[in-house]
Amino acid sequence: MEVPHSRDNAVKFFEQYTSGNAGLKGKRVIDLSAGSGYIANLFHEAGTSLELYDLFPEQNKFCPVPCKHIDLQKPFPIADKTADIVILAETIEHLPNQYFFFVETARILKPGGTLLLTTPNSSSLRSRFSQFLMESEHYSTPAPNELNAFTHWPGSKEGYFSKLFISGVLRLRTLAGISGFVIRKIHKTQASSTSKLLLIFYPVIYYFASRAYEKQNKADPANSSTLKEIMKLNTSIEVLTSKHLIVEFSKK
Repeated sequence: MEVPHSRDNAVKFFEQYTSGNAGLKGKRVIDLSAGSGYIANLFHEAGTSLELYDLFPEQNKFCPVPCKHIDLQKPFPIADKTADIVILAETIEHLPNQYFFFVETARILKPGGTLLLTTPNSSSLRSRFSQFLMESEHYSTPAPNELNAFTHWPGSKEGYFSKLFISGVLRLRTLAGISGFVIRKIHKTQASSTSKLLLIFYPVIYYFASRAYEKQNKADPANSSTLKEIMKLNTSIEVLTSKHLIVEFSKK
C-alpha cells in the first residue's frame, strides 16, 4: 500500500514495530507529523493512548483520532514529561531549526522515553556520492532551488520547505546529544545497490575515520567512549549502505 509522503522503508518499519508489540498498550504516543494518519493508526490499533499533530491536520484520513495543528518550529502545545513515545517520520529534513525540535521533544518526553525518527539517509555512500556529483539527495535529481524549495499548502498561508535540511546520522546524533538524548538503536533498512558498489572505497573511509579517532583520543582521552561511538557510526557498513535512516533515541 502506498502511503502519501512516506517512504516504503519507514512504513515497513512502523508496521513491524507495532505488530504484536504488547508493550505499546497504554503508552502515551505522540505523532508530531501525522500526515495521512496511516502510521499513527498502527499505534492506535496497538492500543496506545495516541495524540496526532501536523502542520496540516486535515490530511488525516486513516486514523479515527482527531489530528491537531502544530508548527514544529514553535513551542509545542504539549505538557512537559508526558509522552512515552514521540514519532517523527519523514519530517526532520524539512525543518530549518532541528535543534529546536530536539529540545522541545526532550521537554515533552518522560525520562527514558523514546523518539522514533525516520529520514532519508544522507550518510549512505550513495548519498555522499550524490553530494559529490549534484549536491543533492540523489544523483538523478538536482538540489532544490528557489523555484521549488518552498511549497505553499493549498488554501493556506502556511507551507513547508522541501528537503533542504537533510542531516546525516552524525549531525542528528550531535543535535540529539546536546538536547539530552542517546541513540538506543539504528534500525536496519533496505540496502542500496549503489552504496554496496561504492564499498570499494571502504578501506579509505575506515583509514581516515580511525586516524581522526586516534588524533582526537590522544587530545581528549577522557571522552574516548564518545569518540569511539562516533567512529563506529562513521564506519558502520549498515549506515553506509542503507537507503533510509531510522533512529531510535532514548531520553536520558
